[in-house]
Amino acid sequence: MFLSLRGVTKRFGSLVAVDHVDLDLTEGEFVCFLGPSGCGKTTLLRLIAGLETLDDGEVLLEGTDLAGLPARKRNFGVVFQSYSLFPNMTVAKNIAYGLECRKWPEAKIEARVAEMLELVHLSTDAGKYPHELSGGMQQRVALARALAPEPAVLLLDEPLSALDAKVRESLRGEISELQKRLGITTIMVTHDQDEAMEMADRIVALNRGRIEQVGSAEELYWDPATRFVGEFIGRINMLSSPDLCAGLDKTAGETVLAIRPEHIVVADRGAHSGTVRNVAFLGNIMRLGVEAGGQDLEIEVHGRRKRMRVGDTVTFDLPADRV
Repeated sequence: MFLSLRGVTKRFGSLVAVDHVDLDLTEGEFVCFLGPSGCGKTTLLRLIAGLETLDDGEVLLEGTDLAGLPARKRNFGVVFQSYSLFPNMTVAKNIAYGLECRKWPEAKIEARVAEMLELVHLSTDAGKYPHELSGGMQQRVALARALAPEPAVLLLDEPLSALDAKVRESLRGEISELQKRLGITTIMVTHDQDEAMEMADRIVALNRGRIEQVGSAEELYWDPATRFVGEFIGRINMLSSPDLCAGLDKTAGETVLAIRPEHIVVADRGAHSGTVRNVAFLGNIMRLGVEAGGQDLEIEVHGRRKRMRVGDTVTFDLPADRV
């Protein structure tokens, strides 16, 4: 296996931030660490990078234990949320910095900087300073700087969270395309499920320092292994009302029935009815908050031209094969 984590653990006093994590990555894979704030995803990334010290476990790169190897010697490229560019250096100088520290020959540095500038579409901005660039352009510089020394692994710590929605959407497409073109093993930390689902080959869902599930976006969405994953990935209704559960197969024990909002079918003669409590019109989607059977539901209606109003009665079905 290219990159392996074995029993990786990190404590801060009595807090266990990362709790015996085991994970294998293949070469060229794009993996996202996904989870809420405080779940341990950034700490785990920093442990891999060598920016935090392991309390227990191993980080292995092609079978070699990286314990004791400082971050600067791990040959991992790291891109932070805050860009961390040198304000007194031009774009070209920022990209060249890591190569100069590694004592690359001047001609080789020049050629590599030019190559990186072209790669991130900033060839005409080489002489500019960071304050002269937009946030998206600064993040491209940070990415070019991380890639310039030809790292074995690229580590991205919420690289898009400081950008506005349109720029973020555009840049995540660029990063995905760049990663595929270079074939570099990449780990990205994010709390944005859309970002993870769009970009990652596999998602590692983390909660309270532990892995809840590892799989593709489709696997986590359609077949969540735990209630946490079901609730965190996408939107979901947990069916607690006896009226709504009537007629649906429910086994004894700790089983919880759930259905995605888009799978509830609004119908003129639906088996259930409820009162609309709030409406969010999102263009091709209308998101309804509905009180039905003594509980609150979220229902997504697609392609309906007539807008529903608060106080309206809505009738719907819960298809058994979608529960």
